[in-house]
Amino acid sequence: MTLKSIHQLLRVASHLLDQAAAEVHATDLEPVQENVERIGRALIEVIEVQRRIYEEQPELAPKSLAASPKEADASRLFTEFTMEALALEEAGKTAATREKYTAFIGISPSHLHREIARAEIRRLS
Repeated sequence: MTLKSIHQLLRVASHLLDQAAAEVHATDLEPVQENVERIGRALIEVIEVQRRIYEEQPELAPKSLAASPKEADASRLFTEFTMEALALEEAGKTAATREKYTAFIGISPSHLHREIARAEIRRLS
């Protein structure tokens, strides 16, 4: 197996996860918000592995998704905070997890990433 083949599999996986989230909305699978957020967390993990592949082989990064340096920095910050928050949550430290997301909201330049963090705080409350 090569990084390219892993990359291709992850592209399929991310597409399927995206479709699954849309289907959750379309079918009103309750609790809709929680189910979409669970799928979103899985997608975050897939994206992190893709990012590591792109570090090793930048030529695999899709040209249409090439981020500006500012966007790339915002995504790295989001990934870093999310991984730390997930570790806190897995350790049963819910309050610390909410604090981690709250701190992220205060420093993130990305509206989309701030909204995801707010959704995680709501889920944890």
